[in-house]
Amino acid sequence: MSTNSQQSMKKKFLLSLGTFIIGSSTVFSFCSQASAFDVKAGPIWNNEDAKVKCPVAAQSHNARWNGQWRTTVPGRESVCGVSKVFDIKVGPIWNNENAKVKCPVAVHSHNARWNGQWRTTVRGRESVCGAEID
Repeated sequence: MSTNSQQSMKKKFLLSLGTFIIGSSTVFSFCSQASAFDVKAGPIWNNEDAKVKCPVAAQSHNARWNGQWRTTVPGRESVCGVSKVFDIKVGPIWNNENAKVKCPVAVHSHNARWNGQWRTTVRGRESVCGAEID
């Protein structure tokens, strides 16, 4: 086998390996985003108490309370169920109707769902859509 042929095979192998590594890291990065999880909230005594404490505990983790809670250590500790929330850049959004077209597609491409929120970050150039993963 000639040196050029060996070098060509080596380049193809390295290119394939690089593509595999990049693809794998993309899959793992999406897996790390998926994050329905519990956050500690101290003792929660009843549903009314949870309605006060859980939204605060969730927000401190850039998350949204999903309405669930449970006691883990009676009289000492409870946890609130939350969904991870984050923003996805989508270019400019001109109005609510435009957001209804762009946001569901952009958010779905991140294996998430649009939470109905959007905002402009750079006037005329960049907006973000609110995304949520359970």
